[in-house]
Amino acid sequence: MINPLARVELSRYTLHHPAVPEALSGFSVAQISDVHMGPWVKAHHVREIVALVDSFEPNLVALTGDYVGYSKADIERCADALSTTSSPCFAVLGNHDHWTDSVRSIAAYEASATITLLTNQRVRFEPGGGMPAVEVVGVDDLVTGNADAEAAFVGLDPGLFCLTLNHVPSYAQECASRGAHLILSGHTHNFQFNIPRLTNRVATTLGAQFFSGTYRLGDALLYINRGLGSATWPLRIRSLPELTLFTLAHADEPSLELTSSETVSFGAKRKP
Repeated sequence: MINPLARVELSRYTLHHPAVPEALSGFSVAQISDVHMGPWVKAHHVREIVALVDSFEPNLVALTGDYVGYSKADIERCADALSTTSSPCFAVLGNHDHWTDSVRSIAAYEASATITLLTNQRVRFEPGGGMPAVEVVGVDDLVTGNADAEAAFVGLDPGLFCLTLNHVPSYAQECASRGAHLILSGHTHNFQFNIPRLTNRVATTLGAQFFSGTYRLGDALLYINRGLGSATWPLRIRSLPELTLFTLAHADEPSLELTSSETVSFGAKRKP
């Protein structure tokens, strides 16, 4: 059996930003992206991932799209597995979720008791514990023509920190221009290989300005997660599947600092 999650990079970052008030310092966000449940990633993998993420007790979990590959039967399976989270959780859909079945995908996540699906919407999240509110914006998928940043950012309070979930990173500038401070994306998988000259050449050929890691867009920071699964072949070269954890901190200038990285494993033994 192929286990694409035998080695997953768990990366911890500190987001330094002037929009983070001192009272919000320490607020944490966990990102899960591009699960692509299908031939290789199964429900038991996803439950293990969620359990690990919950063990870090993040203030918020961000799900940034492409939960399935191509099978409609996987839509509810993945939604159910992700719904085992005990952390406050917000999600957007990706192109594969829409390609597989838009109506069914929306229904599956809207039915979840623990996940809030945002389709070009904004919500104000109250973390409690004396921390100020955070604006959470969810932008729908660009590839399938469902992204609408104008609608998503309606009513945004510019005095609050803005976390934005946006599956396709090429739409990040639209989000940054409307007040996003941290934009979390996925979609690209870093092309599933990291060979500097070749990867950059592929990105140039495809016209992909943003394809992996951190980018600064004015006062906003974009982070592109490499994702966990694959809709096609699970082979990766020097580009491990990824989970990311972000901790907010006040600073005079925006920056995203990698504070630690380790390798974790899922699915060593199949769970009943």
